[in-house]
Amino acid sequence: MPIKTANPFRDPLEHMRPEVNRYLTLLKEGLESGDLPLLYGPAMERLPGQWRQHFMTALGEIPQTLVLEIGSHFGEVILKMAADHPDTALIGMDITFKRVVKVAQKAQALGLRNLVSVLCNAKALDQVFADGELDGIFIFFPDPWVQKKRQLKNRLIQTEFVQVLQRKLKPGGFFWFKTDCEPYYAAVCEAFDGQLWESGQERQGIPSEIYTSRFERLFREQDLPTYEFCWISRGPIRTDL
Repeated sequence: MPIKTANPFRDPLEHMRPEVNRYLTLLKEGLESGDLPLLYGPAMERLPGQWRQHFMTALGEIPQTLVLEIGSHFGEVILKMAADHPDTALIGMDITFKRVVKVAQKAQALGLRNLVSVLCNAKALDQVFADGELDGIFIFFPDPWVQKKRQLKNRLIQTEFVQVLQRKLKPGGFFWFKTDCEPYYAAVCEAFDGQLWESGQERQGIPSEIYTSRFERLFREQDLPTYEFCWISRGPIRTDL
């Protein structure tokens, strides 16, 4: 079940009955007890600009690198990334209660102190992170919205969202994208075409060959093509021109 509220700091559970979805209780209890590394609603309101400090208690020091995955699904990629890079703070963002809880449960079971699972719609990215706060953002195989032409407006990665990404990433930060939909890939490449971005492969030491999602392996097994790129932010948008 996905969240309905567009306000990332509003409690999405306040008007919902626990019997509607058993993960509601797990989500609430996990946050209140601190037993699960997850966040949602009002608990995130103080964090824009303070995400690194949030990880300090668990890691013993402020992490130098902060990376966000949008659409963590059940965490296959971000869990492996967190295990491979224990000094990197990772945030997995998703819109469904079950996925957020599952990722948090797996992180806890694996003893991954550098990962937090967040219930949030990525369209609220501008509110949840301060400008220049992130070192990297990656999105693997988002919904391409190709069933009907009118659905194209539902795609997350469009020109306006690319401008948000530019603000949230520090200069030199990366945006890493994968899809099986060639038209979506072409549209995203067009949206990133400009002087504020450059193509590159430097991902804060995170190599691409290690991280393939279940979707990517499925496509490869069927000999279906997939598409990816990594763009590097060249700096903040000038607002004084």
